[in-house]
This record gives sequence, structure tokens and C-alpha cells, in this order.
Amino acid sequence: MSQPVTPPPQPSGPEPDFGYPAAPVAPTPVRGPGNLVGGALAGFAAAVVTGLAYGLITGAIERQFGYAAFGIGFAVALAAFKVGGRSFWLFVISAPLAVGATFFGQLLAVATIETKGTSESVTDVFLSHFGVLLDAWSHDQSILRYGFLALAVVGAWAGASRATE
Repeated sequence: MSQPVTPPPQPSGPEPDFGYPAAPVAPTPVRGPGNLVGGALAGFAAAVVTGLAYGLITGAIERQFGYAAFGIGFAVALAAFKVGGRSFWLFVISAPLAVGATFFGQLLAVATIETKGTSESVTDVFLSHFGVLLDAWSHDQSILRYGFLALAVVGAWAGASRATE
């Protein structure tokens, strides 16, 4: 047999000033299919900005560094995935964008180095003498140049995995 349980006594008197009822919990929003175009545009914008910064810094110090190539890939994929949502196609888009941004940065660095001490500007080299610029880039071939391009892909993979956590 069970015994009836009496409720605890209720306080009498004025209501206390604390103890507001809890706010209602909002339901978690259901995430849509993603914004592939927005993610691609965000990745492209990040690629332009990071490639430009990489080229100018590398041209100014006349040295390449791998952390920057990794960072380019990371930033491009992170921007693409944060805007576009979780999609394998964003990695397919952001990895070549990261490689292209790293390559653009290397070309910009070569153009910056080659125009030091001359009256020609970097934009003139890019627009008028692009073939000469590519020849100057390919003249100093080393495994490191291609290693930096591969690091951009690794950085894109890391940025994509970080953004989807």
C-alpha cells in the first residue's frame, strides 16, 4: 500500500522579487541545403585577398614561407564553408581557388622583385609582359614551389574540416 504524500507547505505573504520563470527555449533551426554560390563567392574573395597579401609580403621580403600557403588554403576554405554551409562541392571549389591564389601570390612576388629599382610598375608587368613573368617564375623551379601549392590544398582541407565542426 502506498501512503499519500502531502505537498510541502506554501509560503504565505508577499511574492518574492526573484525567481522569474525561465525563458522559453527556441527550437534549433533546421539548416537548409546550403548556399553553394555564396560559398564559392566568399572563397573567391578570400583567395583574391590572401593571394594579394601573400604576393606583396613575399615580394617585399624576397622569401617564400610555407605557413602562408597553408594559411591561404585555410582562409579560402573557411570562408567558403562558413558562408556556403556543409558541402563537398565547396571543397572541390575551394582547393583549386587556394592553389590559384598561391600561384597568383608567387607571380606577384616575382613581379615585385623584378620591378625593384626599375621605372616599370608591377601592374605593367602583369598586363604587358605576362609571358616574361611566367618565364621568370618557371626559371627558378624548385620542389618548394610545388610544395607550397600542395600546402595550399592541405590548408584548404584543414579549413574545411574546421568550418564543419
